Amino acid sequence: MLPDTVRMRALFAILALCTVLLAGRVCAQDADSSAASHAAQGHTPAIAPPATAAEIEMQKRLAKQRTQERFARVKKDTDQLLELATQLKKSVDEANEHTLSLDVIRKAEQIEKLAKQVRQKMAGE
Repeated sequence: MLPDTVRMRALFAILALCTVLLAGRVCAQDADSSAASHAAQGHTPAIAPPATAAEIEMQKRLAKQRTQERFARVKKDTDQLLELATQLKKSVDEANEHTLSLDVIRKAEQIEKLAKQVRQKMAGE
């Protein structure tokens, strides 16, 4: 059996991954409902609209491109998170009460760090 601290780190890392994925969904839903609420109340953004239709179209394309790039990075990072979590689970399953692997601790730390990065990217920071 692994020491409690290693099991707790592994559990935390898995919970962090689930939290990040759930937070992404909640943020997307909140953004949609917030935009709909402001539109229904007649609120308009404080930013002045661009002068021409070409500028508007260019801004839309750039915003869409940035969103697609951020989504691609988040997808890549979550794929990596899943791979690390799978490796961590396999390592923990293969361990016994007499084996403490530094690899398990390193994987848990990698998962924590990557989960924080994913959360920041989802928040648009």
